[in-house]
This record gives sequence, C-alpha cells and structure tokens, in this order.
Amino acid sequence: MKSLTTKLFVVISIVFLITGCEINIDKHTKNINSDPVQEELNKLTLAEKIGQMIISGIDGSSATTDAANLIRQYKLGGLILFGGNVKSDSQLVNLTNGIKTANSKNKVPLFISVDQEGGRVNRMPATVINTPRAMSIGQTQNDKYAYNIGKVIAKELTSFGFNVDFAPVLDIQSNPKNTVIGDRSFGSNSSVVSKLGVMMMKGIRSGNIIPVIKHFPGHGDTFTDSHLDLPVVDKGIASLNQLELIPFRNAFKNQADMVMVAHILMKKLDSKYPASMSKTVITGLLRKQLGFNGVVITDDMTMGAITKHYNLKDAAVRAVNAGCDMILVGHGKDNVSTVYNSLYEAAKNHTIKEDTIDKSVYRILSLKRKYELTNHHVPPVNITKLNSQIERANSYSSSTNSSAKASLLKDIATKAKKGEIINAEFHVGITMDTVRKEWGKEETSDYVAAAKGTFSTYRKKHVVVAYNKEHLLFEIRSFDPILRNVTVEDIKSNFGLPNSDITTENNEEIISYSYRPYTVKFVFPNHNQQAILDHYSVSSPPK
Repeated sequence: MKSLTTKLFVVISIVFLITGCEINIDKHTKNINSDPVQEELNKLTLAEKIGQMIISGIDGSSATTDAANLIRQYKLGGLILFGGNVKSDSQLVNLTNGIKTANSKNKVPLFISVDQEGGRVNRMPATVINTPRAMSIGQTQNDKYAYNIGKVIAKELTSFGFNVDFAPVLDIQSNPKNTVIGDRSFGSNSSVVSKLGVMMMKGIRSGNIIPVIKHFPGHGDTFTDSHLDLPVVDKGIASLNQLELIPFRNAFKNQADMVMVAHILMKKLDSKYPASMSKTVITGLLRKQLGFNGVVITDDMTMGAITKHYNLKDAAVRAVNAGCDMILVGHGKDNVSTVYNSLYEAAKNHTIKEDTIDKSVYRILSLKRKYELTNHHVPPVNITKLNSQIERANSYSSSTNSSAKASLLKDIATKAKKGEIINAEFHVGITMDTVRKEWGKEETSDYVAAAKGTFSTYRKKHVVVAYNKEHLLFEIRSFDPILRNVTVEDIKSNFGLPNSDITTENNEEIISYSYRPYTVKFVFPNHNQQAILDHYSVSSPPK
C-alpha cells in the first residue's frame, strides 16, 4: 500500500510539474528576461529606426502642414526650436502641443528640444524673465546657485512642453578671442566649469528635462565660429586631459545622459574629419576611453563648419559610423530629407551596419523611456507665477562670497574700458543695425529728447541700448540679474572714489566713474549703503 501511494505521489508530482509548475516557471523566466526597450525596438521598421536618429528644425511658428509632414513622413526622433519659432507664450504652447498632436499616431514620442542656456542664448518668449549667462554664474562660484538656475530653466521648459535642453555648456573659455563661446562658458578655470556646469546639469535633470552637455571635446580654445567655418584645434590627448576634458569627465561620473559633439577639427587626433565625424574621437575617446554609454548627437549639420567642407549626405553617414546616435539638422526640410535618405540607403546597402542602427536606437528609446516622454499636451502658462520662480532663482546668489563678487566687479571694469557691458558682445560706437543683425528687433523703442537718442530694450537679454540719429550706439545698459548682489558699498570699495555721486529727486543714487572716452554709471534705487544695484551703463557722449 505504501509503495502504491508513493508511486501515485510521484505520478501526480510529475503531472503537476509538466503542467502547472513548468508554465509558471516559464512565466517567471519571461518576466525576468523581458526588455521593454528591446520589445519596442523590435516593433520598429528600418525606416522608423532611421527617423529616430534625426532631430530636425522646422520653419515658422505653428505646427503647419510642413512641420506635421516632416514628423509623419520621417517618424523623426525629435525637433529643435529656435528663436524664430517663438513669438509669444501662448503661441509657443500651441506650437509644442501641435507638434505632439502631429506625432500622436507615431510609435515613439518626440524629443522636443531647445537651446536654453540663459544669457544671450535664450529662446523663451519675451514675457519670460531670462536667467543669467553662464559666466555670471561661474563668477559666483556657488554650487547651489548653479543648481537652482538649472532647476528653474527646467521649470520654464516643462511649462512650454519641451523635454530636452541643449545645455549646459561645458567648454572652458581658455581663449579670450573666442566669441562663439565667450560668456556662454562658466569661466576659464576647469574646476569652476566642471563643478558649476555639472550642478546646472543636475538642476535641469531634477525638473525631468534631459540636459545635453556640450560641445565635446571642448570648443573653448578656438578662434573660428563653427557656425561659419571649421575651427582647428592643435591639441593632443595629453593637453585635452589637462583642461578641456575635465568637465566632461565629471559630467560622465555624474550620469550625464546625452552629449553633443562639436564640429572641430582636432588635427592631432584626426587630421581629416571633425570631432562630429571622427571615429577616433567618438568611439575611441568618448565611448572607450571615457566610458560614455549615453546618447551622442552631432552639433547642427547645417552649420558652415560642415557645409563648407563636406557633403551633407556623406557627412551624416560618416557621423553615424563614427559613433553618433543622432544627427541634428537645424535648418531646411530638404536637408532633413537628404540626411534621412542617405542614412536609409546606407543601412540598406550595409554601409551602416544594422547592429550600429539598433544600438543607437536602443539608446534613444532607453532615454525616452527613462524620462517618461509622452505626447500629452501642456496647459497655458501662468507667466506671473513662472517669472516669480525665476526671480527667486536669479536672486539666490545673494550669498555670493566676496572673492566671486570681486571677480564680477573686475569683469565690469575690464569691459567698461572697452566700451562694453558684461552681458553683451558688442560695444559703444557700433551701429544699431549690427545689434539687430545679432539679436533681432528690439521689444520696445523710445526716443528721449533730453538724451538726443533712441533707447531700445531687449528684455530677454537684460539689455537696453541707446543710439543717435546716425544709428551709432552711445550707451549700453545692463540689467543682468547677477547685479542684484552688488551694493553701494561694494562699488565704492572696489572702484574707489567716484567722479560723481548724485541722488536724484526719485531717491536714486547714481555713482559714476570715468574710463575715457567712456563713462560707467551705477544706478541704485534707494540712497543708502546697503542699496542693491538695479543696473549699470557704459556710455560715451552722444555726437
């Protein structure tokens, strides 16, 4: 009887294992081994995979037929918006919502990206208060300030429907003649750039915006503007390790998600192709030596650095084979078509391996999933509330240490001697046409008879310029938020005895210093030693 019972138990156990247990084990194993990103990748056609590898610019300020057609035809990975796409806060919300609607039938949500660095690179509507330039943040040497500025930038971008910011700039301003980077850099000190740049990156990321660090392997020591032509840097890996790569290494240690590669010819690393097309730089240095496993994107392939020296079709293919996951095509729908078709044909004829495509798209899909991108619309923006948050972040640096403040005041004095202010690249004496060519049309313009000139306001730049009847600038005013840290006592202790110190009937104190042929005036709204600087100006007598 015992033997029969034992045999019966064995038979039942075997049946149980064959039916129930085995199925449960399979289910359990399937759950362990499932990879939702791989499953998503497997559902994409080759054409859809190629689309995911492109971020494109669009024309106009609405999700027009052309923009919608780009999204639907190429199943793009993302879009980038520039200043010309932005007219007002309500228009921008409608634009990003329209973009998401156009993408709603595609399988993958879009990267909706923008260059929002603060300072002179500002794409927000005119109603939104700007954040300081990186150089001003660097001068504070304040980690928390950099983090808070990054955090409030993320708040701006999420409010308007963005999910990617091509910032922060991790280039070290080691060449004073470099104007394309200039005050977009946190400074000339690798430690300051590394520390504050990464803190801003973390701040942006904290608001669920994907920060894109740039411009690898470093654009700070160049003379040529890569928007216009191809810069050449004569540095080997040893020199790069001692300076340019320091901020990027720190960013990678702090889990940077995405990096933009510059159009710079690093001739000691690759004498033939710029970094954005160089396998030595991207696969060899960035991927293997520095261990970066995130998404790599080119700088805009329609910039002069590429278009003047390379064929766009070949350049796109070479960039992917060099290790780039995404191609940025900032301008021209025909250029988007060229890049898309060249990548598709290269994949079909195996010039680009299928495995290369799959690895890139896997990284792209992983990043989109990590940040939980969707096609959900955003509501209208409460500009008053948003500006209040920006003002709080901008004023955080009131705890700035004395050495950083001294550095700021030294920068003011140095630029004043050249007829410049800290947050503009032009000087007193240039034409208003030059300003408009660089910054576009001013928001407001008023003729002041007493000054014999017209005062034009660039609110987003925190700058007012004044020009005479010959359209020559005779005064530039800075309202940079970083100035809110400066008191009357700071000015007098750093600049010495003023040439004049007057109090107006409105109880404003105006302190003036002469740097012939220029005059610098500091304007404080309240007449006391602890009054906070409202703005300052650099001027020459109007002619």
